[in-house]
This record gives sequence, C-alpha cells and structure tokens, in this order.
Amino acid sequence: MARKRITRRDPEEELSKFLRHEPGQGQETRKLSSQLTSLKKERRRGLLTRLGSIMAVCLLAIAFLTYYVLPLADVSTVRVLGADDLDGKSMVEVAQIKASDKVVDALRGQKKISKKLAAKYPEVASVTLSVKGLNTLNMRVHERKVIGYIKDGSSYRKILANGELGTKSLTWSEVDHVKPLFIGYSKQVALKTNLKIFNSFPEYFKKQVKMLSGNTRRKTQMILVMKDGNVIIGNTETIKSKVKYYNSIKQDLTTNSVIDMEVGAFTRPLTSAEKKAYGLS
Repeated sequence: MARKRITRRDPEEELSKFLRHEPGQGQETRKLSSQLTSLKKERRRGLLTRLGSIMAVCLLAIAFLTYYVLPLADVSTVRVLGADDLDGKSMVEVAQIKASDKVVDALRGQKKISKKLAAKYPEVASVTLSVKGLNTLNMRVHERKVIGYIKDGSSYRKILANGELGTKSLTWSEVDHVKPLFIGYSKQVALKTNLKIFNSFPEYFKKQVKMLSGNTRRKTQMILVMKDGNVIIGNTETIKSKVKYYNSIKQDLTTNSVIDMEVGAFTRPLTSAEKKAYGLS
C-alpha cells in the first residue's frame, strides 16, 4: 500500500537531491550561505551602532560630571544686561546668585530667578539666563513697556504698561520726553482710569500728547496738554470717541487754544495763567 504524502514536497525526495548531488543543489546552497553571511554582517553593524551610541552617551556623561566638579563650572561673573535704571548688584543679590553656585544649576533655576526679580521690581517682565565662555553668566532683563512718567515730588517715576510705577526715582534728564508726563495725580484710582483711557487712544493721537493733568474740577474730567501747545478738556466717558476730530479742529486755530470736548466741542484762546499752569509759557 502506497504512503500518502503529508506535504506538497516529499522530504525524502528533497533530501535525496543533496545525497545524489542533483543539478541546482550547489546554487541553492551558495544562495543560502550568502544570505546567512549578509544577516551576520547586518547584525554586526547593528551591534556596533548600539555599542557606539552607548559609548558616546557614557563619554558625554563623564565629560559633564568632570566639568561639574571642577571650579570652572562655578559662576565667576554675572553680567546684567538691560534695565539700565536698576542697580545690577542689587538684582544679583535678589536673584541669590553666588560665586559658589554652579552655572548649570543657575540655568536650571531660571524660572525661579525670573519670578523673584519680577516680584521685587515692577519694571521686570522676565529674565533670560545664558552662558558666555565657561562660567560667565549673562542675565538679560526684559522690561515692561513704559507708557509715560509721573511727577513724584521733585523727581519722576516710570508708569508701566500694567499700571504700576517704577521703583527708581528719575531726574528730568533721565525722562524720555517722547512719552507723556502725568502730573497732579494724588489718587491712584484717577491715574489708572486716565491711563486706561490714554491706552485706548489711536497711536497717532497718543504721540501728540505731551502731558495729562490730574488737576481737574470734576472726577469725570480729563485734561490733555498737546505737544503743539493746545489743551484738550474732555469727559472720561466720551473723550475716546471725540479725539478723532482733533486734527481737523486744530487746523482752524490761529493761536494756542483750549478745545473743550466735554459737551459738544468749542474752542477759545488760552489765557496767560493757563499757559503758565500747563507749562506752555
């Protein structure tokens, strides 16, 4: 009785080819040998690549640890860049950066240092740390935008974009006269109200304002002294919508005048006393 074949190819028949050295056997053997050699090479390359990566990481780790324990990794100098009005030495003390600190640790603590300085100095929006050379730490201070200046006794202080006042008292020569001056504001509430309104004005109009006066007759009154010598009086509720008419109104003026926009809009020449009071004489 004949045996049934289990597979499509009879194992005995396949084996007999090798035993009888039938034609084609050598070609298949060489092909199999070539594939095995290629596989070995591929595995060797993969092993060498992984080994190289591990060695590179280890060497970098050793180099970093070596640098970290050496004195070269200690902060030697801190350079404060920006915030020219503030005392750099005091800022470094507030940041609590010491010569014995590691440069890497200072860089890692950048967010904490930035928060400390922003809490101490209203002018500081944020701080960025970087390294120059091996151990010189650069502390770049990013200041808040300055809207104007407020007269504080015989000196002046910055009015910042967030409504807070700068910490340092400035002399008249240190004031940026392109920006407006706020005078006569004894109450912080009035200052913040007028500052908010001023910020809502169009840019072309804000550039024409020389001074804002807090010496008003009513809480709802707002006085703007312009760089061209005119004075605008308006109501805090409506002045924002009326300043757009200023450029056309001033074209018809022949002398420095008061432009009253509280109710409607009318003009009259400034008196000598008013010119003196607004610093225009």
